[in-house]
Amino acid sequence: MTAGEATKSHARVRVGVRAVAVSAGVAAVTAEVGWILFKVLINKVEWPSAKARIPFPQLDVVTGKALQVGGVTIQRSAIFTVAALAVCAVLLWFFINRTRLGRGMQAVSQDPDTARLMGINVDRIIVVAFALGAVLASIAGVSQGLQNNNIDFRMGFLAGLKAFTAAVLGGIGNVYGAVVGGLVLGVVEAMATQYIPGQFGGSTWKDVWAFVILILVLVFRPQGLLGARVVDRA
Repeated sequence: MTAGEATKSHARVRVGVRAVAVSAGVAAVTAEVGWILFKVLINKVEWPSAKARIPFPQLDVVTGKALQVGGVTIQRSAIFTVAALAVCAVLLWFFINRTRLGRGMQAVSQDPDTARLMGINVDRIIVVAFALGAVLASIAGVSQGLQNNNIDFRMGFLAGLKAFTAAVLGGIGNVYGAVVGGLVLGVVEAMATQYIPGQFGGSTWKDVWAFVILILVLVFRPQGLLGARVVDRA
């Protein structure tokens, strides 16, 4: 403040030195008070560990007693997963193929520049696509949490990897293919766990066999099980 008063007469622009000093003092006091409150809050609140498994909320209708159908035990969470899959697949197909916004999304995926020339708001389509992906991912996360009963920060990595694997198996960009790819992946893992004997069987090898199937599909049918072969024309 003293330096500002000394140089004020030679300054080209008039600066409120006193106001600047008051603002700096208030900011310093506010920061110190905030730091004290933060330390008190950190010490008194019991924060959950980032690496600990957290129990997922349970619903009696979805996570209740398993059902017995002809000697087969079916978990209610599995029924919820299959029902959510069917509903989401039907709604997604209807949105993409029967709505104006969905057809615009297809146009943008094929040629965004031409779609922009046709009057389609490409930025809006991109936002809708990300929002739709987030909604579907949240439904998948709830389904996985209901099946595992506990959640942690690492559980999404393998699930996301398998989701990508299912999409590649069925064919990238094909809704039916993604559904079929996920079902094939699940059946392969279940059969590898139950029917492959010896060292290469069991639950520890189910992920390996799933990715073996992915490699075979990429080698012999790169477009996926239901993907159409696209011919590039000059």
